[in-house]
Amino acid sequence: MKFLKILIFLFYFSIVHAKYHNNVFNEELVIKELNNNFVNTFFQFTTQWNYQTYNNDLLHTDFLSRSISELFLHYDIVELHITLSNGLWKTESWGFPIESAGSGGELYAWFKNHLSEDDIKKQWIELSEALSGLLCASFSFVEETNTINPEFSFRPTSSWNVPLNSSFLRYTALPREVVCTENLTPWKKLLPCDSQEGFVSLLNAQHIYSTNYHSLGIHVRHICIDQTCSNAILESKQTVNLVHDLKLFGGSEWSIRKLFGQGLNGVCAMSSSSKIFLDITDKDFEISPQPENVILSKRGGSESRYAEFDVRKLVQESKMINIAIINKKHKTIPITRPPPLFAKRFLLGTGKESGKIVNQITNSHYASLNIIILENIPWFVPIYLHTLKVKTRNGEIKPSSIKYIPGEQRKRPYYLEIALTIPSKTIIEISIDFDYIFLRWQEYPPDANHGQYIPAAIISAMLPMALNYTSAPIEASLYAESFNATRPSYFLRIHTEALLINLPTPDFSMPYNVICLACTVVALAFGPLHNMTCRILVLQKKDETKKSFLQRLKEKLFKKKEKSE
Repeated sequence: MKFLKILIFLFYFSIVHAKYHNNVFNEELVIKELNNNFVNTFFQFTTQWNYQTYNNDLLHTDFLSRSISELFLHYDIVELHITLSNGLWKTESWGFPIESAGSGGELYAWFKNHLSEDDIKKQWIELSEALSGLLCASFSFVEETNTINPEFSFRPTSSWNVPLNSSFLRYTALPREVVCTENLTPWKKLLPCDSQEGFVSLLNAQHIYSTNYHSLGIHVRHICIDQTCSNAILESKQTVNLVHDLKLFGGSEWSIRKLFGQGLNGVCAMSSSSKIFLDITDKDFEISPQPENVILSKRGGSESRYAEFDVRKLVQESKMINIAIINKKHKTIPITRPPPLFAKRFLLGTGKESGKIVNQITNSHYASLNIIILENIPWFVPIYLHTLKVKTRNGEIKPSSIKYIPGEQRKRPYYLEIALTIPSKTIIEISIDFDYIFLRWQEYPPDANHGQYIPAAIISAMLPMALNYTSAPIEASLYAESFNATRPSYFLRIHTEALLINLPTPDFSMPYNVICLACTVVALAFGPLHNMTCRILVLQKKDETKKSFLQRLKEKLFKKKEKSE
């Protein structure tokens, strides 16, 4: 009994001590119905750690994972973003995601401005190798041949004094990365609570990897508490974005138990806030249980309504929490208007000599949009800037700015960044020619006939209105933007498809055939030579050869008998 009181006291003291130093952990879940009987669930776990109160002592990280804090402070990072995704977010039918991510693995980081170019290169490679071990991902393949530093597409979200010079930014994408349970398990271990407590208990691998789209994310940044940034905190935001197909559940009605195979068993004991937000904008259904509050969001002429559920209060009423949609009158939830901006990407051309990469971007808005397209083309797909064309049905469009760095074989990728304005109600096509080249036989992947991947293009834009602009009502960050905010524009980033290109591939069966043939010839030649040179030939006597088998057997038996006597 005394030991139990000591544990309770230590637990209470740790929570009070953490809150006193502005160390906070919050968990949120946003649920939204999409078009064609799909449901989007977005988890966000936010941890804030005031490391300066400990004089940068990494032994007392409280709620924040020590692995993350050590990496962040050891490699002089200001901001870090990691995503591991599988599938494609269909912007045209689903609207904009809360958080966009490209297929496979994506990693970019801002470094502190006191580092030199050589120091950043070294820190970048060491950081990617450390993250590879931490998340069981293939970030160890990050090198100079697939790394760029974009000039326009990325800006730091941290309030730390980050220079806008792109020389302190590093970006890479691994579209071939396959996301599986090996990534989910270490991702869960970075959270302060056990995998069986709170919202993370819903993240069962069996139900996550049966979804149409899933994405894991880790976003870490510095946040200044005062204007001089003399006091700052480290914020780690872990996200999970899932898209469930309701056709697999036999109807249009759904519940948390159906989507994740179980109800919510409670909250994380370390969390300051545990809330679920359900988008009920223009929805005609009944919710069980009834929400205690409805949040009204007004952004740029667009109005959204969210039903709010405080899980801490629901736990007091029931041990297992289940939010369900019942009495649904419409089986599909149509999007009233298409999103203002969406894109498609594909290849053109015939044969194995040359081809064309095409990005088709649609502006369905009534006003023109300024966008930036970023292309990170591998070195083995040589593109030619003089073939770049931006055209519409009415003619060609001249880009306002082009940033191009040609690639170099086995040294650096092709970097292309285009800034342009899309007229209203217009579809544009951005195309550029490339050549198919032969690689060295050791540079082909094990499944060479499957093909090589080209990372997704990134489109950045400032939307003049918030139509289909989904921003989660997250209240974990003390310094996040207000859920109700009307501004002249809203920043948007979307990813296109990753392309699969079939490079000319040699017949890899020929080395196998040659090896088999050579080994056969050597074996046939070596056998007789070995017998001729090493075997001792002994002549047998004539009388022994005439003896029958029975006679020889009888003589051997009698000889053994005489020896035994």
